Amino acid sequence: MWLRDLCYSRFSWIGRPLSGVFRGLGADLEAAGMRIHPEVYMSMVGFASLLSLTAIGGFVAITWLLYLLTGVMPLPLRLLVYAPWNLRLIILVALTSTPLLIILLGAAIPKLVASNRASKLRNEIPYASMYMSVMTSGGLSPYQSLMRMREIDLLPTLRDEMGRLQTIILSTGIDPVSAMEKAVKVVGIKEYKSLLLGYASIVRRGGDVLHYLYSQTESMFEDLSIRIKAMGERLSMLMEANIIVSILGALGLIMIFIVSLSLPSVGMSFTPEQFNLFSFLVLPMLSLLFMYLGDLVQIGGGGSTWKAYLYPIAAAPIAIFIASQTVLPHLIGLRPILPQLTALIERLNALLGLGEGSEAALGLALSLLAISIPGIIGDWLYAERDRKIFEGVTAFIRDIVETRKTGLSPERCIIALSEKDYGEFTPHLKRIALKLRWGMSLRSIFEEFRDRVRNWLSQVVIYFLIDAIEIGGGTEETLETLADFVERTGHLEQERRGLLAPLTFIPYIGAILLTSTTVIFLRFFANLTSLGGLGIPQVTLRKVLLTPLVLHSFILGLTTGKLGCSNRVSAGFKHSAILVIISLLGIWAASSILSLNFMG
Repeated sequence: MWLRDLCYSRFSWIGRPLSGVFRGLGADLEAAGMRIHPEVYMSMVGFASLLSLTAIGGFVAITWLLYLLTGVMPLPLRLLVYAPWNLRLIILVALTSTPLLIILLGAAIPKLVASNRASKLRNEIPYASMYMSVMTSGGLSPYQSLMRMREIDLLPTLRDEMGRLQTIILSTGIDPVSAMEKAVKVVGIKEYKSLLLGYASIVRRGGDVLHYLYSQTESMFEDLSIRIKAMGERLSMLMEANIIVSILGALGLIMIFIVSLSLPSVGMSFTPEQFNLFSFLVLPMLSLLFMYLGDLVQIGGGGSTWKAYLYPIAAAPIAIFIASQTVLPHLIGLRPILPQLTALIERLNALLGLGEGSEAALGLALSLLAISIPGIIGDWLYAERDRKIFEGVTAFIRDIVETRKTGLSPERCIIALSEKDYGEFTPHLKRIALKLRWGMSLRSIFEEFRDRVRNWLSQVVIYFLIDAIEIGGGTEETLETLADFVERTGHLEQERRGLLAPLTFIPYIGAILLTSTTVIFLRFFANLTSLGGLGIPQVTLRKVLLTPLVLHSFILGLTTGKLGCSNRVSAGFKHSAILVIISLLGIWAASSILSLNFMG
């Protein structure tokens, strides 16, 4: 808060005119949930811009002062003085335009945040409408259902939106229906507007609110089904584009490098260092870009599985140390801290028969496996293990409806159904029934269930069930409504996984294609060398070409997890481990083919 006050008090002379230039900034800030006045926000952006200008000027001044004092021209100053004119022009433009870029970026951030928030809200709205339908069938008004969503942290974006709605009511004193009409004006989501404005219209006309909510929820789930099909097509295109860029990019680099290495008289210079730069930096960055685009396209729940990444993060220092002792000494000649480890990888390489020049690739494979295996364990513990629980939850909700029709209370229905088999959900249901026999509250039982089960859809359904029992009394109509929409949610989840499952096989085809093509290249140029046509050092060629092959296979596996049916990078670790092993088999095949070639 003090930073806002300081920036506005000192730099409002920048913020006021800038907020006038970007006229839609106020609406973007409100849609993004950023509770700050446009003039104050642009004063902060102006302060950051002036700070960058001061930092650039100070850096140039210090660099020039060091040159005057020592007589040695620092590298940044040498670039400005001796670099080609086009490079100097690019550097000068980049330095001078940095403050302007910061202002443009600052003005664009609220719009980006609002877009991301709208995307999350669009995914949560069908479940909000489902919750309103269930609660309204139990006797709770839709407005009270909306206000109760402020307590549902399983729908975080909608919870914040309901907090904004309540703020409008309390700050302006208008009635809830008028507040809904005002709240939707800054949120450009058709489903959200249709839900609230339709409800407001029904209330004003005195129509059947429950029938409207039920039909609106059905319509939302139908639209969600259409969006899932469109998502499958977009992800398929992204996966294919990623494979094309990865394979063609890698093969293009291999061709340029080999031609440069075999025909130095042509004048083309593409050193191993430049090849490694493109292979280890540029191509992986492109894959990360495709993962980001896939994240924008994906439609999924709001659950977070960040704890699954703690395992590979914990293993990362060990993997980095292994790579520093087994990859860098063979790839760039770095002196190892632990020579025994370097010697061990050489003996292992000879034992596996991978051939001379494959030590760096083998070391990189072991380093990446040291990250992948903990990643597989973390993903299984925090995500994959609970995936099938939702299938049991869906069957349980339908059974509780039928059991409720016999006249048993909802709690007795749960206890009675705990003897049935619901697959992965069975042990959790038995635990819930045991807690009910002990007299524990449903809310405390849910909190314990949430700590043990990390599947987001299962958490949402059990939460809705508990609210339906606590607030609506768990009537047959309420539970029937809940069961209908839970079954529809299950069908959508099956449809989503069915559409995305075939994408899992594409990276395997790409990795096999890249590995086999690299092997063919090595054999082809080995033949040229043996015939005396070209003088290409085979050890250097194997070292430079085979090492990035392992990294590309690893990243293809992560891409599979993100763009596939799991929608998690952590789910890609198992694919990465398999693809790394496939790349090692390709290296072994290359060594065997080359050895047979020379023997023949």
